[in-house]
Amino acid sequence: MDIEKRRILVTLPECLEMLLLSPNYQRWCQRIRYCIFDEIHCMSGDIGSDVWERIMLLINCPMIGLSATVNNGESLRCWIENVEKQRSILSKTSEPRQVYLISHHERLADLNKYLYSNRQLYSLHPIGLMNGKQLTSRDIPKDFSLSPCETLRLNEAIQKHHVHSQSIPTLTEYFSPDWIIERSKCNKYSNLVSNQLKDLITNGETSKIDSICSSLSSTTSNQISYPELKPMSSLIHEFVLTLKEKNLLPCIVFTDSRSLCEELAESVTQYFEKLENELRQTKYKSQIEALEKLKTQIEKAAKTSNRCDNDEKGNDKSSKSQQTNEDRNQLHLSGYEENLLNGILDECTLANRRSCDRELVDQLIERVSSRHPRLVRYLNRGVAYHHPQLKGRSRSVVEGLFRNRYAQIIFSTWTLALGIHMPTKTVAFVKDSIHLDALQYRQSSGRAGRRGFDVEGNIVFIDISISKIRHLVISTIPDIQTHSLISVSLLMRLFNLYSNAEDKEDAIYRSLIVLQCPFNAQTELTRRLIDIQTRFHCLHTLDFLYRLNLINNQGDLIGLAGILMRLHEFEPANILLTYLIDTRLFHQLNDAEEIVHLLACIFTNLSWPVVRQSSERSLSIRQNLLRNSKVFLRPVSAEIRQRIESYNSLVKEIYGFYIENVARQMQSFNNNQEYLLPFSNVSFIQSSDYDNGTFEYYLHHHYSQQSKNVSISSFAGPSGLTHEQFMSNYNPTIGSWDLAYDLDLSPRTIPYVDIDARDHTNSSYYLNSYALDFFRHGSERLLISENEIDRSETYNFASSFFHSLASIKTSLNTIVENEMKQTKNNDMKFFKPLNEKFLNIEQNFSRKINDSFIKIEFY
Repeated sequence: MDIEKRRILVTLPECLEMLLLSPNYQRWCQRIRYCIFDEIHCMSGDIGSDVWERIMLLINCPMIGLSATVNNGESLRCWIENVEKQRSILSKTSEPRQVYLISHHERLADLNKYLYSNRQLYSLHPIGLMNGKQLTSRDIPKDFSLSPCETLRLNEAIQKHHVHSQSIPTLTEYFSPDWIIERSKCNKYSNLVSNQLKDLITNGETSKIDSICSSLSSTTSNQISYPELKPMSSLIHEFVLTLKEKNLLPCIVFTDSRSLCEELAESVTQYFEKLENELRQTKYKSQIEALEKLKTQIEKAAKTSNRCDNDEKGNDKSSKSQQTNEDRNQLHLSGYEENLLNGILDECTLANRRSCDRELVDQLIERVSSRHPRLVRYLNRGVAYHHPQLKGRSRSVVEGLFRNRYAQIIFSTWTLALGIHMPTKTVAFVKDSIHLDALQYRQSSGRAGRRGFDVEGNIVFIDISISKIRHLVISTIPDIQTHSLISVSLLMRLFNLYSNAEDKEDAIYRSLIVLQCPFNAQTELTRRLIDIQTRFHCLHTLDFLYRLNLINNQGDLIGLAGILMRLHEFEPANILLTYLIDTRLFHQLNDAEEIVHLLACIFTNLSWPVVRQSSERSLSIRQNLLRNSKVFLRPVSAEIRQRIESYNSLVKEIYGFYIENVARQMQSFNNNQEYLLPFSNVSFIQSSDYDNGTFEYYLHHHYSQQSKNVSISSFAGPSGLTHEQFMSNYNPTIGSWDLAYDLDLSPRTIPYVDIDARDHTNSSYYLNSYALDFFRHGSERLLISENEIDRSETYNFASSFFHSLASIKTSLNTIVENEMKQTKNNDMKFFKPLNEKFLNIEQNFSRKINDSFIKIEFY
């Protein structure tokens, strides 16, 4: 796609970052006039969230950030305001852009919460889930709201227990002057009622709060058996029938498991198929038999008509022939009769076949009929599933049929929780998950209530514990917390931007904004620490990259820098890979499995929950039983280990000085705080002598040794830990626990590769050999049975490793193509055999993914 000719671009954050950091698109980036960031709270996620912060710093234009789940919006505003001020200073403009925070706290559709059990929906009041102790200790979140029904119930409970902190008018007194009751006025009345409860919480009146909560609780009733002890396959189709009876469709059912999404869709579809077979054998049996006879008559009449046509071919038709044609035209099945005989019965589908755009529905289903017959089978019943493994065309078909109101229920992972316009009448949550938190609940439940269709939305909980529901409903949305932006790969990409940019000044300005204005530098102390870290990290990383032959003395990228940048998301594995390639290790490895084993050790980190010392016997037993898989990644050979240790020694040497320099610089700013123990406040700077043998004497003695180890904290120093010992036994999992300052020692900042996979106790554990095993057998079934990977995660793990292989192959192929254009001093002898090896491995792995995950679409 030629993006330079496009006036509007809709893209992913990762793709936009590639454009912003590409020197080839610098002029295009300067022409960007506005940028809209949807779901801006994603900048505080766990994986890949840092790209949001980077592109907000790299882009230089007015921007709009949208989200329904930002708790610390004012902090976000202050940060962007500071960024704009810094931009104004660097670009020497008269005034920085103004930054505004626009908050809206009212929903267009109220949300009612329910428990599902025994074919019934039981109303769930959020206050009824709590008790006095919980409310007084946690308070009510800022975004807490009640529907009109919940407001009335709370008001009745307050009045019942004679709470009169404020006088609340009756409904007649409050609403009678108005001809039409507006939502804004309902919300004000709800706030009046909620304020009474808040007064009780503020005053700590626990007993009254307990009484109110008890009267609102529906979970204490003996009539409710929750959670329902039934197999999920039967529970889910009963739930769907309940929604259909109560006119609460369409519905999105959220779960964390991809495999469960498909299983639930299959269960509902099988139920309707079984019901249809039963109805054809009972209720519609006589009608179907009559229609079959009629169909036989029609077929006979058609044959007779054809014979008459053949006999009188070329002659005028007789009156008898004309009569036969008239009889044939009268004998035909109506659409209803055809459906009854061969189609899907109305009672056996959720699909909205009457009010949908039939032509559009047929077109959409036709798009996936050849690749996804199973999905088409579900869609014909008005059922669908949606998760990341459902690619491209199929996912858009599911979304289109749901928006067209043809599909009535979708079983989805969090892919429908944000970013896509998919409103619905009901949202359900089934099965608990560690990923289902207050933020995910708010995002997903926001789908309930269709603008222009529903006054109220509905939230239903299925097979989720009451304690978890309480946490979801009453918890505050977490603040946006970002990660450190400092990384070796980012600096490489900024060097590349500057070295090859047409507008050097623009490249410098944008790079400085990224490095100087991180979101987490909100306080004076953190701002100073991050600034010092960034400056020293840049200095030591320049030395590191120079010694790895990735930059020259001018800071220009050379050698294998292109591979490192293309694999930037796999840091620090990308740096170690370039080091091993540069040392010609892969030229010496001729066995494809041996190469894949090494790549799996570097690029994968799925662990088995056992340490090596306690699993040697179980390992040998397991490997004897399982003939198809290695199961555990074996240690690398002595020669490979020596090269990796050589790389890690260089990392520890360079970044050990980085840690010391940051600590020494910080000590010059903090008024001798490093001389005080944090709890006892015993000072090492005092000149008074302590008695031999006292606690203070030994502490002071240890400090005299610690003064040589400025990086070690005063708390860890008395143990005798030195800087040399810390770096010699460096463990990235432990991080900065023993250091004087809370430095970011993540593998992105300190590119150390722990080939032994140690935990925080320095115990080594085994890594799952799923990547190597899949390369050998190409079987998803074996990944599930032998590598013990959940079926919902098999494609995710396999495709992630394939992505690293594809990136390596593409990088090497690009280098080879460029070398072929060189007439002198090309390095084809070095790169051509590498390219051939990785090309064969990538093609082999790709073929096995296609064969194993045949239902996946690859475009």
